[in-house]
Amino acid sequence: MLDGLFTLHENSLIASWRLLASVDPEGEVVDDQDAVTMSHSHPALCNALLRSPRGLDRIRKVFGERHHAVWVRQPGDGLEVVGYRRNECTVPMVLELAGWDRPPAVPVVAVAPGDVAQHSGVGRSMLADLPHTYGHATERWESWAITMTTGAVANISFVTTREEFQRRGLGRAVMTRALLDARYRGERYATLQSTPAGLRLYRGLGFRDVGVWQEWVPAP
Repeated sequence: MLDGLFTLHENSLIASWRLLASVDPEGEVVDDQDAVTMSHSHPALCNALLRSPRGLDRIRKVFGERHHAVWVRQPGDGLEVVGYRRNECTVPMVLELAGWDRPPAVPVVAVAPGDVAQHSGVGRSMLADLPHTYGHATERWESWAITMTTGAVANISFVTTREEFQRRGLGRAVMTRALLDARYRGERYATLQSTPAGLRLYRGLGFRDVGVWQEWVPAP
């Protein structure tokens, strides 16, 4: 069961990469049995999923000396010996949306994805013209999130609450509105990746852990 949900998450993640790459002049996603790579003009979006050790050669050829991150499903698969260091560890999570219905505790509005990018500090152009993409935020921009429609799955990212407004239920309200809107659009599942700090929030909303991503970046 968990393997099936992880596959759902991974497929949605790759589809979201394709959306992000589609509006970038340098954007390209290449998916094969050994690795998935996303090239992008923004360094934060130069990422790869490593499926087999054989994929490392292609990853290095794609990115060269540019900053990039390699995600490995098995945290124990050490990449130190090939010049990488451990970075953050995230938890892929999935929620079934059928019957999911909870009112947000505070007002949340639909916003332009480009505005979410700007408030996130990455520049409007990263998200401004992205198809099948929706933004939500509290009325005064204390908290916000992005949802990308990838088939029947809502891929949620850019979930942020400004530090001075955390622990007030604002992130939960934004997530609730985003999930309800995804269900109204006909999406059957939602997926995201959580840092350790977000696990309590997402589990409280009904998300299930479906695995682990260990991120590796080139060692200095």
